[in-house]
Amino acid sequence: MEGNCKGAIFRGNIEYVLKKHGKLGLQQVMEDMLKNNYHLDLENMKDGHWFPLDARMQFLKSTSKIFDLDNEQLLLLGRSGFNKSAIAQFYLTLAGSPKMIFDIGAKVWKHNYDIGSLEAEYNGPEGSYFRVFDFDADPIFFVYLVGYYTSAFEKVGAKNLVITHEPAEFNGKKCHEFLIKWD
Repeated sequence: MEGNCKGAIFRGNIEYVLKKHGKLGLQQVMEDMLKNNYHLDLENMKDGHWFPLDARMQFLKSTSKIFDLDNEQLLLLGRSGFNKSAIAQFYLTLAGSPKMIFDIGAKVWKHNYDIGSLEAEYNGPEGSYFRVFDFDADPIFFVYLVGYYTSAFEKVGAKNLVITHEPAEFNGKKCHEFLIKWD
């Protein structure tokens, strides 16, 4: 996969693996990544540096494979990514409400990824959308994003939150569509 993501994207996931599976678990993930020709220098990883998206996707695949993660566990991994991201937390202090998350969503995407784009359509709690264009990734990434978005919306007070993901077509373009409903 072409493109890059910021190191901050890895931070929460690395901490999640360490907390759940210890240093040995993280070592297993790193070894599996190496078997697939990906190396991450965790000691020198900086939140603001760019890293290949291929490495990002391999980290998710290796973590999923090594620990046999189901969708619920992938959602928790996504939640950890949000909860440990200083950038996401910063933007959320600016947001303060679900509506504002939609207002800054595209900016947050561009801060973290140098390919693809996120468009937001705010229709209120009955059904609003994030649409991700030009970003073909492993399906586990989109399950992960549901967990990430869930934490973001809960943090600003959304209750009874339901987020679904579907590959879709919008204005004649293929996209990944996240329907977000809350009280």
